[in-house]
Parts: sequence; C-alpha cells; structure tokens
Amino acid sequence: MNKKTITVFAASILTCSVFAGALGTTWANQTATPVTTQQATKANEAATQNTFRNIKLAEPALLYTLKGEASVFEGTYQYAVKQGKHVLAKGFGTASQGGPEWGTFAQTVKIPVSELIENEPLTLEMFEVNQENGEIINKLSVPLNSSDKVKNNNVFRNLKLAAPSVVYTVAGEASVFEGTYQYAVKQGEQVVAKGFGTASKGGPEWGQFSQEIVIPLSNLSQNKPSILELFEIDQESGQMKNKMVLPLK
Repeated sequence: MNKKTITVFAASILTCSVFAGALGTTWANQTATPVTTQQATKANEAATQNTFRNIKLAEPALLYTLKGEASVFEGTYQYAVKQGKHVLAKGFGTASQGGPEWGTFAQTVKIPVSELIENEPLTLEMFEVNQENGEIINKLSVPLNSSDKVKNNNVFRNLKLAAPSVVYTVAGEASVFEGTYQYAVKQGEQVVAKGFGTASKGGPEWGQFSQEIVIPLSNLSQNKPSILELFEIDQESGQMKNKMVLPLK
C-alpha cells in the first residue's frame, strides 16, 4: 500500500463504531434436517454464553511509534499529534539521558479513530518547553503518513517511524479452563492476528479479562470485513470450542 494513503485508508476502514453481538459457530459437513441444525445452533449459543459474558469492544485506535535520540533538558520532551490545527493527542516522554548528552527514546502514540478527520494528513510534533518563559522551542514536525520524510534537528536525531498499527481492546468475563482463552482476528479465511490471554480466575468461576490486540495496518484489507473470535481449546482433543464471534467494523 502507498504509505502516503495510510491515514486515509485507516480512517475509511475504521471510522464505523465497533460493536459486539452475533454469536456463531462454523459447522462442517452438516447433513441434519433444518430442525436439528437449529437445535445445534441454540445449544452452541448456550455453551458460548456460559463461557464469555459482558463482552465490550472499545473504540479502535491507530498506533504510531517513533524511536530515536534526544538531547533535551532533563531528558524530557513534549509531543502533539495534529490534523491541521486540530490536536488529536498530546503528552510528554523521557529519553534515557538528559541534555547535553544524547539519550534514546521510543514514543508510542494512540489516536482514537473517532478523532480522525478524513483526507487530512497526520503530523507528530516533537519539541521542548523553555524553562524560563514556557515557550515551545526546537520543534520538529514528523509526517505520520511517510517514514521517508522523517528528519533531524539540533535536539532530535536518528528518528525512525514504525509502520502504523490498529489497536482493538476487548474486555469482559470468561469462565474457561485455568482462565486461559484464545483469540483470532480474521478477514474472510485469512488470520491477521491471533494469540491468547488469561482471565483473573479459572472456570467454573468467572474471571475478568482485558485484551489489547495490535494488528499492523498493512495486514488489513480495505474491502473485507473483520471479525474477532474468542474461544477455548479442548484439553483432550485440542479442538476449538465455545467460540464467540464479534464483528469489527
């Protein structure tokens, strides 16, 4: 994908709100009558409801990471992410050493998708604040739609912008063996992210969990819907069971 279109692409595939619902399980080689199929589906939904509950999906966000070196007072710098004059995120970070030495840093910035303005480029501003008068000094602007345009100034150098990612956060309760659940994000049959997490308690108790899922933006196709699957692995057969499907839009 052309790097210059990353921001527009992200906004176009992510600005719809994320929602949860729609439980489902894929069954292979079904030969039963419609009545039997309906009964099997209801049985699976009941099993799923006894495994995951109170599931909530937070609003997705774009994730950017900038690494490099800084020579700033007491190692502290400020940053702001803008679209035009609109400030989407701001904060501060700390390098490993304070000026005049050069310290290393890695700054991660999350931008809620609802804050994005379509067709407006994103810019990360790095700067210091003058300790005497509070004015912004040594500002460096980093275009977030192109790592090729990252430059240096007298207090920031060797800057590298990582490819952006999409972050989804799912939270809720699970009643699973030893508190361990699995997850996968799919577009069609393609798995774009997968892993596992642990709830605060193991089944049959209900434990709370919060799972952050980071997906490289380049892994996502604009024209395919995404789904999140939560499930268990059967300890005897190694097969997936109690799957819950959550659409990601």
